[in-house]
Amino acid sequence: MGDSTSAPKVSRHLPGFTNDPSAELDSIDTQLLELVQTEGRITLSELGRRVRLSPAAVAERIRRLEGNGTITGYAALVAPARLGYGLLAFVRVNPHGGFTLRHPRTQELIARPEVLEVHHVVGEDCWILKVAVGDTGHLEELLEQISALGRTTTSIVMSSPVERKVIMPIGRDRSGHP
Repeated sequence: MGDSTSAPKVSRHLPGFTNDPSAELDSIDTQLLELVQTEGRITLSELGRRVRLSPAAVAERIRRLEGNGTITGYAALVAPARLGYGLLAFVRVNPHGGFTLRHPRTQELIARPEVLEVHHVVGEDCWILKVAVGDTGHLEELLEQISALGRTTTSIVMSSPVERKVIMPIGRDRSGHP
């Protein structure tokens, strides 16, 4: 018959994570996560001052959070309008048969600088693209290329009252308490 026990399932989408990744985080880790998300240019010395640890101890914790995949990178947030991209839009795509995210024509599309995000989703549409374009003419030209891959539905962003929020472990408040 064999062994009836099996290893716990680990998400295929988040390699290395357990079913409860927040179990590995203490209150200092959650404070650090909040600080680096809200103040990306904060120094290790300032982080240490705020969480009452030495800069070396903070550096070790940050390295661990990077190493286990909790912190996935650092970036500057840029205003698309300041770079000439006056319109943001979400384009939902229901691709024709044969087109996948790995198809060369799809790869050509998502390599375009206007395509800021691509999400593979469950539902009526298969992909959601966040795009930034200069104007409606630019959007029309981009939609022509996207429409060659499948049926599209486009929503132009009027405003974004909430663009980005700090994300904390599930079941914990910002102080790291359950």
